[in-house]
Amino acid sequence: MTTTHSDPRRNRGTPTGVPNVAGELRRLMPRDRWLLELLGEHQVFTTEQITALAFDNIHTARNRLNLLLARGVVARFRDAVRPGSQSWRWTLGWVGAAWLAYRSGTPVPRPGTVADRVNALSSSPRLPHLLGINGFFVDLAALARHSPAQLAVWWSERRCRDVCGDLVHPDGHGAWTEHGRTVSWWLEYDRATEPAHRVVAKMDGYAALHRAAELNHAVLIRMQTARQETELHRRLSTHPAVARGELLVATASGDHTMHPAGLVWLVAGHTTRLRLADLPAGLPTDPARPAAAA
Repeated sequence: MTTTHSDPRRNRGTPTGVPNVAGELRRLMPRDRWLLELLGEHQVFTTEQITALAFDNIHTARNRLNLLLARGVVARFRDAVRPGSQSWRWTLGWVGAAWLAYRSGTPVPRPGTVADRVNALSSSPRLPHLLGINGFFVDLAALARHSPAQLAVWWSERRCRDVCGDLVHPDGHGAWTEHGRTVSWWLEYDRATEPAHRVVAKMDGYAALHRAAELNHAVLIRMQTARQETELHRRLSTHPAVARGELLVATASGDHTMHPAGLVWLVAGHTTRLRLADLPAGLPTDPARPAAAA
Protein backbone atom coordinates (compact mmCIF):
# COMPACT_ATOMS: atom_id res chain seq x y z
CA MET A 1 0.00 0.00 0.00
CA THR A 2 1.41 3.40 -0.95
CA THR A 3 0.89 6.41 1.29
CA THR A 4 1.10 9.86 -0.22
CA HIS A 5 1.95 13.05 1.65
CA SER A 6 1.27 16.62 0.57
CA ASP A 7 4.44 18.44 -0.41
CA PRO A 8 4.44 22.22 0.17
CA ARG A 9 7.02 22.59 -2.60
CA ARG A 10 4.69 21.29 -5.31
CA ASN A 11 1.82 22.95 -7.09
CA ARG A 12 0.61 23.13 -10.66
CA GLY A 13 3.15 25.05 -12.74
CA THR A 14 5.89 24.90 -10.08
CA PRO A 15 8.93 22.78 -11.00
CA THR A 16 10.04 20.06 -8.62
CA GLY A 17 12.69 21.38 -6.27
CA VAL A 18 11.40 24.97 -6.32
CA PRO A 19 9.76 26.18 -3.09
CA ASN A 20 6.13 27.09 -3.55
CA VAL A 21 6.43 30.59 -2.13
CA ALA A 22 3.83 32.03 -4.54
CA GLY A 23 1.32 29.42 -3.40
CA GLU A 24 1.98 30.28 0.25
CA LEU A 25 1.45 34.02 -0.13
CA ARG A 26 -2.34 33.82 0.14
CA ARG A 27 -2.07 31.65 3.25
CA LEU A 28 0.60 33.59 5.13
CA MET A 29 -1.05 35.98 7.55
CA PRO A 30 0.64 39.28 8.54
CA ARG A 31 1.58 37.68 11.88
CA ASP A 32 3.18 34.75 10.05
CA ARG A 33 5.29 37.08 7.92
CA TRP A 34 6.35 39.09 10.96
CA LEU A 35 7.38 35.88 12.70
CA LEU A 36 9.40 34.75 9.68
CA GLU A 37 11.24 38.07 9.67
CA LEU A 38 12.01 37.63 13.37
CA LEU A 39 13.29 34.10 12.78
CA GLY A 40 15.42 35.36 9.91
CA GLU A 41 17.02 37.90 12.24
CA HIS A 42 17.13 35.96 15.54
CA GLN A 43 17.26 32.34 14.32
CA VAL A 44 15.29 30.44 16.97
CA PHE A 45 12.52 30.78 19.55
CA THR A 46 10.75 28.38 21.87
CA THR A 47 7.00 27.82 21.67
CA GLU A 48 6.59 29.87 24.84
CA GLN A 49 8.63 32.75 23.43
CA ILE A 50 6.58 32.84 20.22
CA THR A 51 3.38 32.77 22.28
CA ALA A 52 4.58 35.75 24.32
CA LEU A 53 5.53 37.65 21.16
CA ALA A 54 2.42 37.18 19.07
CA PHE A 55 -0.37 35.05 20.57
CA ASP A 56 -2.89 35.25 23.38
CA ASN A 57 -2.50 31.62 24.47
CA ILE A 58 -0.14 28.74 23.86
CA HIS A 59 -2.78 26.47 22.29
CA THR A 60 -3.44 28.93 19.47
CA ALA A 61 0.31 29.35 18.98
CA ARG A 62 0.88 25.59 18.76
CA ASN A 63 -1.93 25.12 16.28
CA ARG A 64 -0.63 27.85 13.98
CA LEU A 65 2.98 26.71 14.23
CA ASN A 66 2.02 23.14 13.43
CA LEU A 67 0.17 24.33 10.30
CA LEU A 68 3.25 26.28 9.19
CA LEU A 69 5.40 23.23 9.95
CA ALA A 70 3.23 20.98 7.77
CA ARG A 71 3.67 23.40 4.86
CA GLY A 72 7.45 23.63 5.25
CA VAL A 73 7.36 27.28 6.32
CA VAL A 74 9.01 26.63 9.69
CA ALA A 75 11.02 23.77 11.17
CA ARG A 76 11.40 22.55 14.74
CA PHE A 77 13.59 20.43 16.98
CA ARG A 78 14.06 19.54 20.64
CA ASP A 79 16.12 17.30 22.88
CA ALA A 80 14.78 14.25 24.67
CA VAL A 81 14.12 15.11 28.31
CA ARG A 82 13.06 12.65 30.99
CA PRO A 83 10.56 12.97 32.51
CA GLY A 84 8.39 15.08 30.25
CA SER A 85 9.29 16.84 27.03
CA GLN A 86 11.41 19.84 26.19
CA SER A 87 9.66 22.76 24.55
CA TRP A 88 9.97 22.79 20.77
CA ARG A 89 12.55 25.14 19.30
CA TRP A 90 11.30 26.78 16.10
CA THR A 91 13.35 28.09 13.20
CA LEU A 92 12.95 28.72 9.46
CA GLY A 93 11.89 25.90 7.18
CA TRP A 94 12.72 25.80 3.48
CA VAL A 95 9.66 27.72 2.33
CA GLY A 96 10.14 30.36 5.04
CA ALA A 97 13.82 30.77 4.19
CA ALA A 98 12.96 31.03 0.49
CA TRP A 99 10.29 33.67 1.16
CA LEU A 100 12.85 35.82 2.97
CA ALA A 101 15.40 35.29 0.19
CA TYR A 102 12.97 36.33 -2.54
CA ARG A 103 12.01 39.42 -0.53
CA SER A 104 15.62 40.51 -0.06
CA GLY A 105 16.82 39.54 -3.53
CA THR A 106 19.38 37.07 -2.22
CA PRO A 107 19.99 33.54 -3.54
CA VAL A 108 17.35 31.03 -2.53
CA PRO A 109 18.88 28.28 -0.36
CA ARG A 110 18.59 24.66 -1.37
CA PRO A 111 16.54 22.30 0.84
CA GLY A 112 19.72 20.58 1.98
CA THR A 113 21.25 23.89 2.97
CA VAL A 114 18.26 24.75 5.13
CA ALA A 115 18.26 21.26 6.66
CA ASP A 116 21.97 21.66 7.48
CA ARG A 117 21.23 24.97 9.21
CA VAL A 118 18.51 23.36 11.32
CA ASN A 119 20.80 20.44 12.24
CA ALA A 120 23.69 22.77 13.10
CA LEU A 121 21.46 24.99 15.22
CA SER A 122 19.93 22.05 17.08
CA SER A 123 23.39 20.70 17.94
CA SER A 124 25.13 24.00 18.64
CA PRO A 125 26.66 24.42 22.12
CA ARG A 126 25.69 28.10 21.82
CA LEU A 127 21.96 27.31 21.55
CA PRO A 128 21.22 27.92 25.27
CA HIS A 129 23.09 31.24 25.02
CA LEU A 130 21.09 32.27 21.95
CA LEU A 131 17.77 31.31 23.55
CA GLY A 132 18.76 33.26 26.66
CA ILE A 133 19.53 36.38 24.64
CA ASN A 134 16.27 36.07 22.71
CA GLY A 135 14.37 35.44 25.93
CA PHE A 136 15.68 38.70 27.37
CA PHE A 137 14.29 40.69 24.44
CA VAL A 138 11.09 38.60 24.23
CA ASP A 139 10.28 39.54 27.83
CA LEU A 140 10.50 43.21 26.89
CA ALA A 141 8.57 42.81 23.63
CA ALA A 142 5.82 40.85 25.41
CA LEU A 143 5.47 43.56 28.06
CA ALA A 144 5.25 46.21 25.33
CA ARG A 145 2.30 44.33 23.75
CA HIS A 146 0.18 45.12 26.81
CA SER A 147 1.55 48.48 27.97
CA PRO A 148 2.36 51.93 26.58
CA ALA A 149 6.08 51.03 26.63
CA GLN A 150 7.90 50.09 23.44
CA LEU A 151 10.89 47.96 22.51
CA ALA A 152 11.95 50.45 19.85
CA VAL A 153 15.12 48.61 18.76
CA TRP A 154 16.00 44.91 18.85
CA TRP A 155 19.20 43.90 17.11
CA SER A 156 20.62 40.40 16.95
CA GLU A 157 24.21 39.48 17.69
CA ARG A 158 24.79 39.14 13.95
CA ARG A 159 23.57 42.66 13.18
CA CYS A 160 25.63 44.05 16.06
CA ARG A 161 28.70 42.36 14.59
CA ASP A 162 28.03 43.93 11.19
CA VAL A 163 27.74 47.40 12.75
CA CYS A 164 30.44 47.23 15.44
CA GLY A 165 33.09 45.39 13.45
CA ASP A 166 36.04 44.14 15.47
CA LEU A 167 35.84 46.72 18.26
CA VAL A 168 33.36 44.77 20.34
CA HIS A 169 30.89 41.91 19.93
CA PRO A 170 27.64 42.60 21.83
CA ASP A 171 25.06 39.87 22.23
CA GLY A 172 22.36 42.33 21.25
CA HIS A 173 21.34 45.96 21.09
CA GLY A 174 18.06 47.46 22.19
CA ALA A 175 16.20 50.64 23.00
CA TRP A 176 13.35 50.82 25.50
CA THR A 177 10.87 53.71 25.49
CA GLU A 178 8.65 54.36 28.47
CA HIS A 179 6.73 57.53 29.36
CA GLY A 180 8.47 59.45 26.58
CA ARG A 181 11.98 58.52 27.71
CA THR A 182 14.25 56.20 25.72
CA VAL A 183 17.19 54.24 27.08
CA SER A 184 19.52 52.49 24.61
CA TRP A 185 21.91 49.70 25.50
CA TRP A 186 24.25 46.96 24.39
CA LEU A 187 23.61 43.55 25.96
CA GLU A 188 26.21 41.17 27.35
CA TYR A 189 24.41 37.96 28.30
CA ASP A 190 26.75 36.04 30.57
CA ARG A 191 26.05 32.38 31.32
CA ALA A 192 28.97 32.04 33.75
CA THR A 193 31.23 30.86 30.93
CA GLU A 194 33.65 33.79 31.13
CA PRO A 195 35.72 34.97 34.11
CA ALA A 196 35.09 38.48 35.43
CA HIS A 197 38.39 39.85 34.14
CA ARG A 198 37.48 38.87 30.59
CA VAL A 199 34.06 40.52 30.85
CA VAL A 200 35.69 43.69 32.19
CA ALA A 201 38.23 43.64 29.34
CA LYS A 202 35.35 43.98 26.88
CA MET A 203 34.65 47.46 28.24
CA ASP A 204 37.74 48.73 26.40
CA GLY A 205 36.03 47.91 23.12
CA TYR A 206 32.77 49.57 24.13
CA ALA A 207 34.63 52.72 25.22
CA ALA A 208 36.48 52.81 21.88
CA LEU A 209 33.25 52.29 19.93
CA HIS A 210 31.49 55.07 21.81
CA ARG A 211 34.34 57.50 21.25
CA ALA A 212 34.47 56.67 17.54
CA ALA A 213 30.70 56.83 16.96
CA GLU A 214 29.85 59.43 19.63
CA LEU A 215 27.46 57.08 21.43
CA ASN A 216 26.46 56.94 25.07
CA HIS A 217 24.48 53.69 25.22
CA ALA A 218 24.50 51.77 28.48
CA VAL A 219 26.18 48.36 28.64
CA LEU A 220 23.84 45.88 30.33
CA ILE A 221 25.40 42.69 31.67
CA ARG A 222 23.05 39.87 32.63
CA MET A 223 24.84 37.72 35.21
CA GLN A 224 23.90 34.33 36.64
CA THR A 225 24.57 34.80 40.38
CA ALA A 226 24.92 37.62 42.89
CA ARG A 227 28.43 36.42 43.73
CA GLN A 228 29.54 36.87 40.12
CA GLU A 229 27.88 40.26 40.02
CA THR A 230 29.71 41.42 43.18
CA GLU A 231 33.07 40.35 41.78
CA LEU A 232 32.38 42.07 38.49
CA HIS A 233 31.49 45.34 40.23
CA ARG A 234 34.72 45.18 42.23
CA ARG A 235 36.70 44.98 38.99
CA LEU A 236 34.57 47.56 37.19
CA SER A 237 35.34 50.11 39.91
CA THR A 238 38.94 50.31 38.68
CA HIS A 239 38.27 50.26 34.95
CA PRO A 240 39.38 53.64 33.54
CA ALA A 241 36.41 54.23 31.21
CA VAL A 242 33.91 53.32 33.92
CA ALA A 243 35.69 55.23 36.69
CA ARG A 244 35.96 58.38 34.54
CA GLY A 245 32.30 58.21 33.57
CA GLU A 246 32.92 57.52 29.87
CA LEU A 247 30.92 54.31 30.00
CA LEU A 248 27.80 53.42 31.95
CA VAL A 249 27.64 49.75 32.93
CA ALA A 250 24.72 48.15 34.76
CA THR A 251 24.29 44.54 35.86
CA ALA A 252 21.48 42.22 36.92
CA SER A 253 21.98 38.73 38.31
CA GLY A 254 19.93 35.56 38.11
CA ASP A 255 19.15 35.96 41.79
CA HIS A 256 17.02 38.94 40.76
CA THR A 257 14.37 37.11 38.76
CA MET A 258 12.15 40.10 38.10
CA HIS A 259 11.38 41.27 34.60
CA PRO A 260 14.31 42.99 32.79
CA ALA A 261 12.24 46.17 32.65
CA GLY A 262 11.91 46.05 36.43
CA LEU A 263 13.95 47.14 39.43
CA VAL A 264 16.94 44.86 38.75
CA TRP A 265 19.75 46.99 37.30
CA LEU A 266 22.71 48.03 39.43
CA VAL A 267 24.87 50.74 37.87
CA ALA A 268 28.61 50.37 38.52
CA GLY A 269 29.55 52.69 41.37
CA HIS A 270 25.99 52.84 42.75
CA THR A 271 24.21 50.89 45.50
CA THR A 272 20.55 51.21 44.48
CA ARG A 273 18.94 49.16 41.74
CA LEU A 274 17.01 50.91 39.01
CA ARG A 275 14.33 50.07 36.49
CA LEU A 276 15.44 49.83 32.87
CA ALA A 277 13.57 53.01 31.92
CA ASP A 278 15.27 54.91 34.76
CA LEU A 279 18.86 54.08 33.83
CA PRO A 280 20.91 57.19 33.18
CA ALA A 281 22.21 57.40 29.64
CA GLY A 282 25.16 59.66 30.41
CA LEU A 283 27.62 59.70 33.28
CA PRO A 284 26.94 57.23 36.11
CA THR A 285 27.08 60.19 38.52
CA ASP A 286 24.57 62.23 36.50
CA PRO A 287 21.23 60.36 36.61
CA ALA A 288 19.33 63.49 35.54
CA ARG A 289 20.95 63.62 32.13
CA PRO A 290 18.42 62.76 29.40
CA ALA A 291 18.69 59.38 27.66
CA ALA A 292 19.83 59.01 24.05
CA ALA A 293 17.78 57.04 21.57
CA ALA A 294 19.37 54.35 19.45
